Amino acid sequence: MAKKSGSLGSKILFFLLGMLAMLALDMIFHFNNSVKDKLDDELNKAQRKIEDVIK
Repeated sequence: MAKKSGSLGSKILFFLLGMLAMLALDMIFHFNNSVKDKLDDELNKAQRKIEDVIK
């Protein structure tokens, strides 16, 4: 019986560690997406300014 409760405890521990890993990955990819969106916005502004100067 003691082995089953230890097994259950380790399963819960690995589940929580997996949840934390997924949260970390989600935060990293969300940060990358927000940086990419900001860079795209800045590039579009620069392109518009260049087009206005050329006109």
